[in-house]
Amino acid sequence: MPFRFGPLGVSPTLTITNFGIDSNVFNDPSNPQRDFTMTATPKVQARLRSGRVLLSGSLATGMNYYQKFSDERSVDYSADGRADVDLGWFKPYGFMSRLDTHERLNAELDLRAPRVQNDVGIGARLQTSSRTSIVLDSRHSKLSFDEAAVFDGVPLSQTLNSTTGILETGVEWRLTPLTTFSVLASHQQDRFEQSPERDSNTVRVMPTIRLEAPAIVQGTLAVGYRWFDGINPQLPDYSGVVFKGLVGHTIADRTRIEVQLSRDVQYSFEEVDPYYLTTGMRATLTQQLHEALDVRLSVGRERLDYRAGSSALDSSRVDRADVASVGVGYRVHPTLRVGVDLEFARRTSDRADRDYDRTRLMGSVAYGF
Repeated sequence: MPFRFGPLGVSPTLTITNFGIDSNVFNDPSNPQRDFTMTATPKVQARLRSGRVLLSGSLATGMNYYQKFSDERSVDYSADGRADVDLGWFKPYGFMSRLDTHERLNAELDLRAPRVQNDVGIGARLQTSSRTSIVLDSRHSKLSFDEAAVFDGVPLSQTLNSTTGILETGVEWRLTPLTTFSVLASHQQDRFEQSPERDSNTVRVMPTIRLEAPAIVQGTLAVGYRWFDGINPQLPDYSGVVFKGLVGHTIADRTRIEVQLSRDVQYSFEEVDPYYLTTGMRATLTQQLHEALDVRLSVGRERLDYRAGSSALDSSRVDRADVASVGVGYRVHPTLRVGVDLEFARRTSDRADRDYDRTRLMGSVAYGF
């Protein structure tokens, strides 16, 4: 926290991204539309410590500008807060967040539809020994799309408005000062306000390893198993391996390699194919040419296996979303970085109307401590 006011610490940042030309604003397969865009996001983070209590949170506003397509302009908001209490062997916490945005939900949904997502949760870590802890966590999330948001003839509020409740518990072992291993088990309930035939229950077991700097490899990797049970007999079940992680390695203090992995079940906006199994990978190479100048290369692919029919083994189609980018960044000041990125994106599908190609040439400015 660069600014201190007694026990209160404050850190402001400002980022300007997507400053440039987007060749296909709407991800249209047959009639791509070009426009100049820009996103400016001021954000402030704060932290307050008082005795055994630590309060932290942030506020951000995202202003999205489109020169030609004024209907795509929007102002987004996000806020989050967390309270941690250290009582020695017992460390309870609580958190909440709110996101009010027009940004695309995921790689499947091309419409920038207004949505609100609220999250709240409580939990605790119980220290049973110098190296072992028991973790307890309860979370509740609510996703709401605007009633007027319709994509491909489907009202998004009808297929995606939902509430999710998760209860999680597990054991965490501190193997070394830099390595933590945990096994977490959770029960998840997904309930849909307007489409109860999509309701499901999930049991997930996730062994997780966390490696902290200055370990040779840093990051977190979780690989486990998920049992997805559709309450309606017409909703196909799924059971299989799921994973999520981001790991990185630095070579000679100048070359940074990062790999991001994900595989899980995700609900679709479509009525016929209620969900898909998404598998993604993204690799990023950052080369520090000298103290102020860096070059970044990134490639990624996300595979969307849609599920339909009476068995999760049936797949109605497969979509693939690929992205590749190259960028150059220059640090004008320790708190100011400017950059330029060229990005190529493509989605291919068994349905021709889901294909698209997009090129973006974007500048960025990031100011913060």
